[in-house]
Amino acid sequence: MADVAEGARRLADLAKNLTLVGEGELRAELYRALDEAAQPLAREISNVTHLRADMPDRYADVLAKDLKIAVSKKTGGAEPGVTLLIRAPTFGRGGRKVIQRNAGVITHPLFGNKRRWFVQTAGMRAGFADSPVERAAPAVREKVAEAIRRVEARALGR
Repeated sequence: MADVAEGARRLADLAKNLTLVGEGELRAELYRALDEAAQPLAREISNVTHLRADMPDRYADVLAKDLKIAVSKKTGGAEPGVTLLIRAPTFGRGGRKVIQRNAGVITHPLFGNKRRWFVQTAGMRAGFADSPVERAAPAVREKVAEAIRRVEARALGR
């Protein structure tokens, strides 16, 4: 865990220093590298085949179409790093409950009767987002660390 904290500190320091010395091009390169490190994970999470392993096929097909995954980079504050923002907006309905789906739960009305809702766990498996993130975290961390090393070296003229 110390390596993660050290990496987060280096990321924050590098981004701050690049801004201070007016190296917008290197900062943009760093941000592009962070995006590239997280994009394969975002594609895996939203892949319908991946989703079908964690929920009923019909719902996986619907959710895959609605999922929007953005890469957020935070270089200031107490916890710098890269975060995936996962949402599934739907027009006029407030969106699909991504946190609930990740917990392995789906709710639905009884035959369309919106006064009687049921909680379903059958056919659901927790972790459609968490499992790939946990599995990919070491590789993503290494890609982020490599990007930091590469940009630091360029900033120092090596």
